[in-house]
Amino acid sequence: MKHTLIFETTIFCPAETLFDFHADTKNLPLITPPDTSVQILKLTTPLKQGNDAMLRIKKGWLSFVWQLNFETVDYPHVIVDVATKSPFKYFKHEHHFIKVDVSHSILRDVVTFSLPFWPLSSVAVWFVKRDMHKMFAYRHQKTKEALASTAS
Repeated sequence: MKHTLIFETTIFCPAETLFDFHADTKNLPLITPPDTSVQILKLTTPLKQGNDAMLRIKKGWLSFVWQLNFETVDYPHVIVDVATKSPFKYFKHEHHFIKVDVSHSILRDVVTFSLPFWPLSSVAVWFVKRDMHKMFAYRHQKTKEALASTAS
């Protein structure tokens, strides 16, 4: 069973700046919650449609290698990555950068996932959603802070 979560924040910057911030891999540690570590094992740059990435993600005592494919890279509107290997049965992350006006944009993350071993894993869905809500609240806040500091 697939689940979709949407996280949205208005940010004081042009959509192009927001896109560039998320396309720049050195910003990943800035928006990663302190209880999680992300190590980039492989990433072809510049970011283009069809590129692959490999990340090692550690959260608590759990460690996973994620392999991603960038399904869509459409400057300055959207980046879509799909996990080809992860702890999820299916995982798709859409980063939308929506122009509001010349100095404001909306960061919208759309995450669609399904867990392995359904329906046995149904008990874990609430915990996964809660964790994603915390993680994306953190990511959006840190993105907002980082881009506010570059605007001033």
